[in-house]
Amino acid sequence: MYRKKEAVQLFVGVLIAILALLLVVPLAFGPLPASGSVGQAWQYQVDLYADHASEPYVYLPLVMRNYRPPPPPPVYPNDPYYYYGYQWGLNTIRAPEAWALSRGTGLLIAVLDTGTDYNHPDLYGKVRTDIDYDYINRDEDAMDDHGHGTHVSGIAAAATDNNLGVAGLGWEATVLPLKVLNYEGKGSTAELIPAILYAADRGAKVINMSLGRADPCPSNLQDAVNYAFGQGVLLVAAAGNGGTSQTVFPANCTHVLGVAATTSSDTRASFSNYGDHVSVAAPGTSIYSTLRNGGYGYMQGTSMATPFVAGLAALVYARCPTYTPNQVASAILDNARDLGTSGWDAYYGCGRIDAFQSLWEGARGDYPICLGARVWGESAEEQGSRESEAQRGRGAAGVVPGELLVTVRAGVQGERLFRAQRLVSSETLLYQARSGVQVWRLRVPVGQEEAIIARLRADPAVVAADRNYIIYAQP
Repeated sequence: MYRKKEAVQLFVGVLIAILALLLVVPLAFGPLPASGSVGQAWQYQVDLYADHASEPYVYLPLVMRNYRPPPPPPVYPNDPYYYYGYQWGLNTIRAPEAWALSRGTGLLIAVLDTGTDYNHPDLYGKVRTDIDYDYINRDEDAMDDHGHGTHVSGIAAAATDNNLGVAGLGWEATVLPLKVLNYEGKGSTAELIPAILYAADRGAKVINMSLGRADPCPSNLQDAVNYAFGQGVLLVAAAGNGGTSQTVFPANCTHVLGVAATTSSDTRASFSNYGDHVSVAAPGTSIYSTLRNGGYGYMQGTSMATPFVAGLAALVYARCPTYTPNQVASAILDNARDLGTSGWDAYYGCGRIDAFQSLWEGARGDYPICLGARVWGESAEEQGSRESEAQRGRGAAGVVPGELLVTVRAGVQGERLFRAQRLVSSETLLYQARSGVQVWRLRVPVGQEEAIIARLRADPAVVAADRNYIIYAQP
């Protein structure tokens, strides 16, 4: 037992210890602004408590609440074209700081484009040639015969830190090339829709679509997007390069992030479309990446901005593997650098992506907060109100005459269903998803397309029916 004098000494000693700890903690656990300078103040809450109060001992543990250590130092790859400053976009979005937190390990990015030059030395080993597919030529070889898709693939996930060529934002992510555009950079929704379903069924967590068409989102395309979204896939698409408010699909489909392009000075690229279909922006001018046949070079367009977002989505998924597509979208959009007017706007969406901030802060909610009540792209009501006007503007160049795309429910015999429609001359099964849903291409008399679509949509066995639209790369 302590005598009274000893108890007083103990009490005084405890008070001195407390004061000493309070003075030392800021110096021990965080930097203070230099004298006379303005910096970030570090504040800590310290709890002191006595353990076993009945015992003549006092313990003074430190309990740090709401403390997060500073981020790890940036990671700089040794790729020469990054080192020598060719890839300005990566520094603008703070990729080195982001790479210290995630490198996209194990993530698969599906690139729906003109294919990918999988023999390129900076893409070799990064491309899933075991499951790639060419929807133009109907074979299992998605080699690029145009160049657009190879450039896009390099931005998203070129081999990084290999002392060669360029760095890809996805770093350790891999690419699944699905060729939906031909050697002219042109294709149709008959290739795009089954490719989306295929990518979702093959484990892609991100789908990149640097392509589009100036029309509302077709119902059968929206159905394919919904399927992929339900499989946990984040879909991103180019906003278009007309420099106008013209909306394009698939960027205007619900659950697709439409991507605008920015310059090295963080302004809107003059060619970048604007409107309700823009969700976010990313670097899109003078973008250096892989070229077909082993080279490197510059391209620009919302096509180049889109794979920046796809690569970032791969980093987010790798860091937060339980995230839903909505949460990944929140991490990207709600942490973007706000440009233009405050909050969402038609030119930059939620702002220009900030890769580090997306990974450091993560999702701000279960849905992108900056969008408010806005859906990803136009709502069904908005699309419906635009439909009649857009329909009048559709000419022969916008659709494939005499062709329809129809999605039927699982278990339905498509041949029997379509033969009941006496005007259907032929049917071709394009893809059957793992869920059993099928996508068919029908050939019907030219001029009878809309009448047959109306009849098909009225059938409960049909999920979606629409024209076969022509689509283009967005260079």
